[in-house]
Amino acid sequence: MATIESPIAMGSNASPTSIPWCYLLLDNLHEFATLAWYLVADGGLVEDVFSRVMTQLDTASFDDSEPNTPYNLAREAVITQAVDVLASRCRDVDEADILQPDSAYELPNLPRLAFMLRFVIRSSESEVARYLEVSPARVRELVMDEIDYLSVSGPWSVLSGSRAADTL
Repeated sequence: MATIESPIAMGSNASPTSIPWCYLLLDNLHEFATLAWYLVADGGLVEDVFSRVMTQLDTASFDDSEPNTPYNLAREAVITQAVDVLASRCRDVDEADILQPDSAYELPNLPRLAFMLRFVIRSSESEVARYLEVSPARVRELVMDEIDYLSVSGPWSVLSGSRAADTL
């Protein structure tokens, strides 16, 4: 299991701009980790998301003149990096499929992502469209597809995560 070092204990590896970001992420770790987990649903991918978030935030200035600005920027970074990690994983699987056509990993499910972003994470339709690089009308379609799927599939397939078992 990965351990999180104190920003002070990071020594020369931490740039002066990353220390406030480290504290912000640590203060909101449960919320940001839950957010990443909702989107990628894999512990290893959550670690990848946080690694990318720290790299992204290290290049951003920590402007705390407005109280919610750093928090909102970090939240946005978690969401965008989670979607990027899934896209990267999808590309890796596509390349591996040339050698292994029966890959166990499914491509990221856009209806599920749109639904999670829209109703669980409560992003606006335009934000979801920007995160997924689709139109707002496509977001509505994706969300409706997921709602239809959830209403038809019943609770067992939702709880077990078994989309392939559906034969409707």
